Amino acid sequence: MTVVLRALRDGIRASLLLRPLGKPNLAGAGTFVAALIAYLLLEAFGAYFNSDSPRIFQPWGAIVVLADSLLTLVAAWVLVRMSGRKSITWGVASVALFATAMTSLLVHWPLLTLAGWLYEQGRDVTSMVVAWLSFLWWFPVLLRLATWLAPGRLPRSLLAAILAYAISAVPWWWLPGASLIVQDQAALAAQGMQEVPDRIVDAGFDDLADDIEETWFDFDAEAVIYDQPRLMASAIDGLLSRRPGKPNLFVVAFAGDGGENVFHNEVEFVDELFSRRFAAEGHVIVLENNPATLTTRPLATLTNLRLALSAVAERMDPAEDILLVYLTSHGSRDHELYVSMGLLPLNQVTPEDLADALDTEPSLRWKVLVVNACYSGGFIDALRDDSTMVITAARSDRTSFGCGAESEITWFGKAFLAEALNETRSIRDAFDLAKAKVDAWEERDNEGQHSEPQIASSRSIEAKLESWKKSLPDAGTVEFKSATPDLSGEPEALPVQK
Repeated sequence: MTVVLRALRDGIRASLLLRPLGKPNLAGAGTFVAALIAYLLLEAFGAYFNSDSPRIFQPWGAIVVLADSLLTLVAAWVLVRMSGRKSITWGVASVALFATAMTSLLVHWPLLTLAGWLYEQGRDVTSMVVAWLSFLWWFPVLLRLATWLAPGRLPRSLLAAILAYAISAVPWWWLPGASLIVQDQAALAAQGMQEVPDRIVDAGFDDLADDIEETWFDFDAEAVIYDQPRLMASAIDGLLSRRPGKPNLFVVAFAGDGGENVFHNEVEFVDELFSRRFAAEGHVIVLENNPATLTTRPLATLTNLRLALSAVAERMDPAEDILLVYLTSHGSRDHELYVSMGLLPLNQVTPEDLADALDTEPSLRWKVLVVNACYSGGFIDALRDDSTMVITAARSDRTSFGCGAESEITWFGKAFLAEALNETRSIRDAFDLAKAKVDAWEERDNEGQHSEPQIASSRSIEAKLESWKKSLPDAGTVEFKSATPDLSGEPEALPVQK
C-alpha cells in the first residue's frame, strides 16, 4: 500500500509539473493495476456528477479508460527506454497513469469549466486559448517525467516527451470518447410518460398537457430522434438550385405543436401555396411536429431549423433571392414559441433563438418572417432590420385565435394564406387584407381584445418584394384543403385561443 500511495503522490506532483520524489524501481504490475482502478473510479465519479438522473453505466466508457491506460503504459515504456532504465517500466507507468487521472481532475476539469464560462461571456478567443492550454497540458507533464528519469539531459528528455505525447495524447484527436455513466434515455422516456415536464409548465403552456400526453404514446420516440439526420438530409437534398436570371423565393415552414392538426395543415398548405402560386417549387423545406408525418418530415426543432436555414442560405444568392420563414404554433406571454412532440425534450423557441438561427454563413439578406402565434408581436424587435419584413398574428400582449382540435386552420392562417395571398401576390397587401379580415371576424364575435396582427417593414424590403412579384409567372389560386372539418365559410364563433 505504501508503494501505491507513493506512486499516487508522485502522479499528483507530476500533474502539477513538480518533480516526483519516489523510487519507481519499487513498483510493479500490481501498482499499475491499482492506478488503473483509481482512474476508473475517478472517471466514474466525474461522469456521475456531469450527468443527470436517471443514470446508467456505459460499458464503452470503461473501454475508453482501458485504451487510455494502455497508451499511457506504452508512453511510459518510451520514457524509460530513452532514459536507459528499462527495469523501472511498471513504476514509471504507474506514476504516469496516476498523473493522467490527476491531470483530468486538477487541470482539465477546472480549465474546461473556465473555458465554457468565458465562451458564455462572449470572450471566444480567450476561451479557445484556455481550452488549448488544457489539451496541451499533458506534454509538460510528460516532459517533467522525462527530466526526472534523465536529469541533466534536456535534449534527450525533450525528444522522449515528444514521442510519448504522440503515443498517448495525439490519438485522442480522432479516437472516440465516452463517459462511464450517462443519462438513461429509456428510463427518462418511461418517466416522462407519467408527467408533463416542468419546462412546459414553466413556459406557460401547462394548459396543453392533455395534447402532450395524447401524442406521446403514438410513436417510438427513440426511432424518431435517430431518424432526424436522414430526414434532414433528405429535405436538404431535395432543394433545387436557384433559377438564374431573376429573384428566387426560398421557404422554410415550421409547425411547432404536434398535438393539433391545425398547425400541420397550415405548413402543408404553405408548401403547396408558395410552390404553385409563387414559383417556389423545389425551394421549400417543411419542419413539423405531427404523428402523421414522423417518418416523412423532419421534426420542427430549433436544431433542425438552424440546419434548414443554413442549407437554404448556401443555395441562395444573397443579393437577389428572398427567404420566407413561416412559423406557426402556440405562443406564451413570455414570447416563446411552443415546440412539442409528445414528451420529447424539445426546446421552446425564443425571439433571440430565431434571430441567432437566421445569422447564417453565407448571410441571409432579404427576409419575410411570419410568426403565427399568441403574443407573437414580442418577436418583432429581435428580428426587424432594413432588409426584413416581420409579420405576426398578434400584438405582443394579445392572443390570436383559431387553433384547437376542431379547427382546420388558424384565423390568421386562413386570412393571410388561404384568402389574402390568393387575392394578391403582394406580401404587404396580403397582410393588410388579412388584418382587416381577422379584425372583422373578432368584431363579429364580440372579442373584447382583438389580436391586432402586426407588421414591421421598410422601403428596401418592400421594393425588393415588388421586384420579385413582377418576375413571377402567371399562376392561379390554390385552394386550401385538409382532412379536418370543412371551413369554407367564416370561422365559427367562440374560437379557441392560441
